[in-house]
Amino acid sequence: MVSMAMVQAEWAARFREHPYAWVITRDRDHELHGTSESSVGISGPSQATEEMVKRARTQGRRFRLLDEGDIDESAILDGKPVDPAERGVVYEGQIWTQDEPGSDSDFGPLRDYGEPNYGCVSIQYLERGRWVSL
Repeated sequence: MVSMAMVQAEWAARFREHPYAWVITRDRDHELHGTSESSVGISGPSQATEEMVKRARTQGRRFRLLDEGDIDESAILDGKPVDPAERGVVYEGQIWTQDEPGSDSDFGPLRDYGEPNYGCVSIQYLERGRWVSL
């Protein structure tokens, strides 16, 4: 059995070869429910330097982290309207990677923050005006 700590340790060991940084720019859970502190502005991973985070903010590619629809089900139960185009979206952000797009580093925000923080199960990137799942 592989634990989340083991996965994170393995990922951190690879970080030196494939550096990246990300920053959360939108917290849809906070927008819909307001029950927790907003994650907007949170950046990672912990090994990322300030310069790398700055690059994510200024040069980064847009991503979004999705759950299995739980965020929307609870909003619907609360009587809130849900935009079908945003179904499942929990967080949005920007990422900078040293590697070319499509590398394993692109899963970093999901592994580092989305899975452990909210149970997100997928990541999408904005490509030519369309959200594309990895």
